[in-house]
Amino acid sequence: MQKLGTNSDFIGYVGIPDFHDGIVLRVSVEGKTAEVVIKGFSGNEHRIVFEGVEKVEMNAPEGMTLYALNEMKGLPPLRKFVFTNSDEDHPGSLTILASNFSVCSN
Repeated sequence: MQKLGTNSDFIGYVGIPDFHDGIVLRVSVEGKTAEVVIKGFSGNEHRIVFEGVEKVEMNAPEGMTLYALNEMKGLPPLRKFVFTNSDEDHPGSLTILASNFSVCSN
């Protein structure tokens, strides 16, 4: 499981409950926008669009099973979003520094 850092860095869970036990299908980054598509636990697909992206750190995020999407302390005006991997055997990780995000469900 990906380490979250100290408890003081954790702000809260963001997004929707269907992210828990969902699977990251794909990640795309273009300019200052990043899009993450998740197949939720329900089977529905959700697009998370991040705007004002300054940095994306990822390692093979596709196929990663999510515990949650967490917001961690960032340097304002940026927010730090960490996709927490619940599968210890999967190398996937994904962290996005952005100003905001929105969720679109199909």
